[in-house]
Amino acid sequence: MRAFAFRGLLVIIVAAAAVCVYQLLAIRDNYVHADEIDNLLAPYAPPIETANRKPWEEPHLNNQSAPNPFVVSLKRDFNEDVTAWIRVPNSRIDYPVVHGADNSYYLNHDIQKQKAVGGSLFVDSRNSKGFADFNTIIYGHNMKDGSMFSDLRNFSDFGYFSNNALASLYLSETTYDLEIFAYIEIKESDSVIYSRVSAADPEEFIEYVRSKASRYRDISLAENDKIVTLSTCTNDLADARIVVLARLKPVV
Repeated sequence: MRAFAFRGLLVIIVAAAAVCVYQLLAIRDNYVHADEIDNLLAPYAPPIETANRKPWEEPHLNNQSAPNPFVVSLKRDFNEDVTAWIRVPNSRIDYPVVHGADNSYYLNHDIQKQKAVGGSLFVDSRNSKGFADFNTIIYGHNMKDGSMFSDLRNFSDFGYFSNNALASLYLSETTYDLEIFAYIEIKESDSVIYSRVSAADPEEFIEYVRSKASRYRDISLAENDKIVTLSTCTNDLADARIVVLARLKPVV
């Protein structure tokens, strides 16, 4: 009887070990695949600009009368859903952004439309094309290796928030500054941040953000300003989300 019990226990241990090995190999493969995609995208990345300009400093010096050819090339060579490229200085956030037909497909598909745990950065499907709405939302996973939108959590730090006021959003036809003004931790069900892509009362939205934000920078938002909301999960609570909000400002 003891020998039988021992053999049974041994089988369970071996099976558990096999499952662990399989899961570790799957995780490794996922990260290897993500690195391969990063390498493929590297030649398409926008040129490095002057790091972390302040809103009151000189604008970009590159000629914005011409389109950003790398976004056009990404649409042609990889995926017609590519709509932009986002770059946040002093972070790993430096990726193309897609705009799909729903909010589920790109949770687990990469820019080549292949299955991928890290998915892609993607615009809320309710939003209009071209970041024309009052509040355009971009989603991305909070990956344990620091990729995708993991570095949004850095904005919770006062020093990081203070010293990283600008990001860049590249569309095929123009480039925008993202003037970062708020960091908030909210519920997934937040009825203001996630519901108002076309806000009926922008002033009410802005006041709500100010009241909820743990980090806030007053940049004198006006009612006709466009906002971009960057959203990811916290990895602490299933229904909690991190959002970083920025004003969209055309680079001239």
